[in-house]
Amino acid sequence: MDLGESFEEVAKREVFEETGLIVENLKLLNVHSGSNYYLKVPNGDELYSATAVYYTKDFSGDMKIDYSESKDMRYFPTDNLPNGLNGNDKGFIEEYVKINK
Repeated sequence: MDLGESFEEVAKREVFEETGLIVENLKLLNVHSGSNYYLKVPNGDELYSATAVYYTKDFSGDMKIDYSESKDMRYFPTDNLPNGLNGNDKGFIEEYVKINK
């Protein structure tokens, strides 16, 4: 998050930087924070994250991977997710599926 950015502005910017996609009409799913969101990063810094999770079906552009951020990039149906998702990411997706049945 850059100084002065809102959660929604960060989401739009990060999606574009990491995928080349432009997203609009974001809907807030939830904000996650607290003791379950503890991280220790490779340089040894420790933090508790606050993650705002958004979803949308309004996107445009051509998907282009940023290999400095990701190894692979693909769409998956929510009922056929790949193995190896971390617990938090899997939980975000499960929460989305639950409210969009």
